[in-house]
Formats: sequence, C-alpha cells, structure tokens
Amino acid sequence: MKAFNIDFDNLTINQVLDKIKHLLKEEKQSYIVLPYSEFVVRAQKDKEFLNILNKADLCLCESRGLWLVLKLLGHRLKENIYGVDLINSISKFKNIFLLGGTHDTIKKTAKKLNAIGFEHGYQDLEKVIDKINKTKPEILLVGLGSPKQEKWIYSNLNKMPSVKLAIGVGGAFDFISQSIKRSPKILQNIGLEWLWRLIIQPKRFKRIFKGVFGLLFLGLKEKIKN
Repeated sequence: MKAFNIDFDNLTINQVLDKIKHLLKEEKQSYIVLPYSEFVVRAQKDKEFLNILNKADLCLCESRGLWLVLKLLGHRLKENIYGVDLINSISKFKNIFLLGGTHDTIKKTAKKLNAIGFEHGYQDLEKVIDKINKTKPEILLVGLGSPKQEKWIYSNLNKMPSVKLAIGVGGAFDFISQSIKRSPKILQNIGLEWLWRLIIQPKRFKRIFKGVFGLLFLGLKEKIKN
C-alpha cells in the first residue's frame, strides 16, 4: 500500500512475527522500519531517507495517529504496529543486541529483554560495530532516533555479517526500561500519544509540532488532490 510516497506493508502483528521468522532463515540481511508522523513529513524532503524506507524488507505503520490519517484517506491498514509491542514479542528470539539510549536506559532494557549484548548511543559507533561482530547477534535493535538510526543501519548492516535482521526502534528503549512512562491506552487508541509525550517531555515541542501538524497538512493536501 502506497501513501505519501511510502510503501507500507499491510500486516497484523502476528503476520509480522511470521515474516520475521522467515527473514531470519534467509541468507540475506534484512531491515525493518517503523514510520510514524515525523517519518512521513521528513521523507517528503529527504530523498535519501525516503529511499531507505522504501527499500526496507518491512515498512510498518508505527503510530495510531498515522494509522488514523491513512484511514481517512481510504487506506485501511489492518493494524498499527507499536515498536514497544513488536520488541516485546521478538524478545523471545535469541541473540538480540541493543544499540542506543543512555547507558542506564540500555542496561535496564537489555536485562528485561535478555539481550546478549548492548551499547549506549552516545559514543563512536564505529567501535560499536567491532563489539557487535564479537558478540555475533542475529537481531540488532537500534534506537538512535530518526533518521539517524535508519541511515546508520542502511550504511553499516553489511559490516555486521552475523546480523540477519536490524530494526530501527526510536525511543522504545525509554519505555521498555520505564525511564519514560508510556501513555495510557485510551490516548494510544485515539491517536493522542503525541500529546502525552508533549506533556512529559515539553522540550520535544518542535519535533512533535512538525510531525503531527505536518502530517495533518500533508493529509489535507492528499484529500483535496484526490
């Protein structure tokens, strides 16, 4: 399904997990992206980023807000796939390495997910590649923020031959480690998780404003055009 020049995969969480099992059996390396409103807005101007999103093995709608906008435009995705829920589901798989966040956050997350290795994101990432290769994980979860994490995965995945699957997970480590409290379910369901993030992290105002209202503007343009 194509919307805002991005090719989305229309899958349920169970279908995604089945696809991941299949990808892990293949010889080639794969990566998954989880777009939310800010992704969509940025990708309209950043062609390199757009190309990376469209070359992903799976491109999954991450936010409820984006899911609702797509629905209003006539695109009926089966589910929006929250990064936190996806990570918790694949934590049953072995050989996971985590990269991103602060040292305290990533350490707590690694313990919860039983990861075989982890590194925080505030360092020379070239050195991290060496550690990943020594650890030899099959799955790499990267939380460096967008679009840095997607561009880093795309540029460096082939340098880490043991990694069969890499996923950009944004701020999911903050929620899993409980460094930041996740929004109430009701706000998630009606697409207002961004409002919760704004309340607890007001310094994110500029990013949230650009993402949420930028997406609404793009959606209105698309509606008028069609």
